Amino acid sequence: MMQRSLVRATASAAPRVSAARTTVRHFRKTAPAKYTENKQVSGLAGIIEADNATFTTKVFHYSSLTLLGLTPVAFILSPSPVAVPVDFALGVLIPIHTHIGMNVVISDYVPQQVRTLARVGWLGVTGVLLLGFLRVNIEGDGITETIKTVWRESPNKKHD
Repeated sequence: MMQRSLVRATASAAPRVSAARTTVRHFRKTAPAKYTENKQVSGLAGIIEADNATFTTKVFHYSSLTLLGLTPVAFILSPSPVAVPVDFALGVLIPIHTHIGMNVVISDYVPQQVRTLARVGWLGVTGVLLLGFLRVNIEGDGITETIKTVWRESPNKKHD
């Protein structure tokens, strides 16, 4: 059996194209600002458009990891005073995480004409959520104790 050579004879080879005529178009070289993942916003626009900046994307990822660690710790420590800082951390992290996550949903599914209005509305919802969590932590039993009451049996329930 005869082996084929990877290099063909010069007579049957295709003519080479010179490097001057060959142009390679790199990925999104011409208009990088057209796509949302390439816009870097900061300030108030960075809060409203929370899914379009590298910083807020990192905050979203780190907040999900922190919530993954803090949630079981909060439920384990819940009846003690040590759980109070954990409840306050959850009261701040949950609204931040949901704000950035819902901004991603708004970017994907809300039409461009009403996107800013939806983002400002969601910023208001995030503010109310933050204030509600802070109120539960300051005036109430805390976030984890409030959630635990859902699974506790009512003391007024009569046993048959």
